Amino acid sequence: MVGVLIRMKLAVLRNTATAGKTAWVVVGGTVGLCLAIATVVLAFFDFAHPRMLMDLLAVTFALWALGWMVGPTFAGEPPLNGQHFHRQPIPRGTLALGLLASAMVAVTTAVTLLAFTSLIVFAARLNLRAVVVSVPAVILLLLLVVLLSRVVSLLFGALARSRFGGVVTATVTAAMIALASFSWIIFIGIYVLLEQGFPPRLSTVLRSLPFSWGLLSVEAAGRGDWWWTVGPLVALAVLVVVLFLVWTRLLGPQRLARAVVRGSSAERAAPRGWAARSDLGALYLKEMRTWWRDPLRTQNIAMPAAYAVITALFPLMLDFTGFFPFVGAATALMGAATCANLYGQDGTALWMTLMLPGKEKADVRARQLAWLTVFGPMTLVMTAAGSVLHGDLSLVPWALAADLAALGGGAGLLVWISVVSLVPGPDPHRSKNSPLDHGDVTGQSFLMFFPTLAAVLPALGVALAGQLLDRPLLLWASVPTGLLVGVVCYVWFGALAARRLREKGPDLLQLMRSGRQRAVVDDLGTAKAPSVFETMGAKNQFLMWGGMAIGILGLFPQGLVPLGIKLSGSTDRLWFLALYMPNPWQWPVIAGMILIGLAGFGGMLAVYLAESRKAKEKARTELKVRTEAARAEEPKEGSVSALPLA
Repeated sequence: MVGVLIRMKLAVLRNTATAGKTAWVVVGGTVGLCLAIATVVLAFFDFAHPRMLMDLLAVTFALWALGWMVGPTFAGEPPLNGQHFHRQPIPRGTLALGLLASAMVAVTTAVTLLAFTSLIVFAARLNLRAVVVSVPAVILLLLLVVLLSRVVSLLFGALARSRFGGVVTATVTAAMIALASFSWIIFIGIYVLLEQGFPPRLSTVLRSLPFSWGLLSVEAAGRGDWWWTVGPLVALAVLVVVLFLVWTRLLGPQRLARAVVRGSSAERAAPRGWAARSDLGALYLKEMRTWWRDPLRTQNIAMPAAYAVITALFPLMLDFTGFFPFVGAATALMGAATCANLYGQDGTALWMTLMLPGKEKADVRARQLAWLTVFGPMTLVMTAAGSVLHGDLSLVPWALAADLAALGGGAGLLVWISVVSLVPGPDPHRSKNSPLDHGDVTGQSFLMFFPTLAAVLPALGVALAGQLLDRPLLLWASVPTGLLVGVVCYVWFGALAARRLREKGPDLLQLMRSGRQRAVVDDLGTAKAPSVFETMGAKNQFLMWGGMAIGILGLFPQGLVPLGIKLSGSTDRLWFLALYMPNPWQWPVIAGMILIGLAGFGGMLAVYLAESRKAKEKARTELKVRTEAARAEEPKEGSVSALPLA
């Protein structure tokens, strides 16, 4: 049975491999291999504090386990799972054992095993007894993270379709994005810990985690304490067995039931007033109820707020609160990016709008108003609370102007991008557990993020001019500037989205019904290109993500953050290059770093647009070839097959 499932998994992977998936596997495997090698190299280091190495290894093992728990949940369903065999007469234990063995045959498992061999390196620095103990400890640790990922995935699957599950999903996703975007702050914190050592309480908590039990056993074997050698190892083995039994139980017929999202149990009176008299009011009421009831919309609300809060909390490791006033603006900016596929999230429900000609504008405006109703008060409250917690009210005009511009720009741009670059996804009642199964909206998020950020720049430019010229009135003029830019974006892009929806509504509905972008053909005879990320080669993906990394590092940590530190009057230099320069050169270096960051984002966008044009041209060529082939197969006039039947 084990061999059959392993061969079946390999066959599924071989037959479903595409150029995009292969590129992602290569990139992910390379990054994972580098991290695994870095983990092994870490075990060779010597530190001034005697127990520093154990604490660092404990942190590293916990991060690898966290990756195993979070990664499979957001990467989609595995090639083989228990639902594929629930009608087969296979005992649960046999099925669980086969699926566990097939899970071990993966690049991620091999990379993780290499990382965990750092425990053997650590043991080799002690004595031979520790090396003997480290081998079963590594095997048990690998089994622990694999089983934990499978159990968490099943539990998460039952939770993900509820509103509370949407909040959990959004929070975890936001933490992952914030960790990837602002990990440089963590590196600074690690540098401080290396200088001062781990606090005793933190060290105790790290060593009490199950991922550190093998480390405790190896360290005890090194000093000859056999009770502490056997105890953590036996506890680790028991935990592995318990997780295997739990997973076996979840694979059986009594699987976790699907969560159902219901409306309020209280009786609602029929809408009156504005909601009953106008099309806009009725559509606005429908949209607000969708925001309240749909778990995917709950994710769209919770993830931007969680991302902004987590990002602002990272600098607390350095006692820096300069990000707090901008929590509201960051929430609005991220909220626009996560809602860029607003029409795609509703699936084929678009037919209800198309069946009522002339209602496209009302539908677009209702979606804009609903989005502002959800994010407007929330971001304004977050801006006020962040400013109060920061204590220095000099950043209030900056934060308020950025928030207003992001709200208006996001409300206009998200509906326009949603109809111009729609990504088909499953209907809400068919949505799966993983956010990635809702459709690849990475391109949409990029297209949404940068124009919205551009809408914020005029207001920030006015604020910067007022700050540099020491004119408070000009500084506060950034607030009405941000409001004006937001209103213009709201009105203009909303009108463009309504016109696009009116002209291309049937094509968009066909796209959402078929889910195949190649099948959509507009009036000019052109075909929608497939997703750029499916056709982009490994080299261009490396260039695109490299440009994004340069953009993030140059614009945020080395550009905007030292800019905020300078404006706040703080004398902390930390690791920011500009603050180590002589005072006359600090402003030019900050400006140069911002330009480098913008250039990185520009290069990333250029690669994306070039690949998009290439994919569209390829789609047009294929469409032309298919059209010519279809015409060649048509029966010519006068032939027997062309004669009408009597």
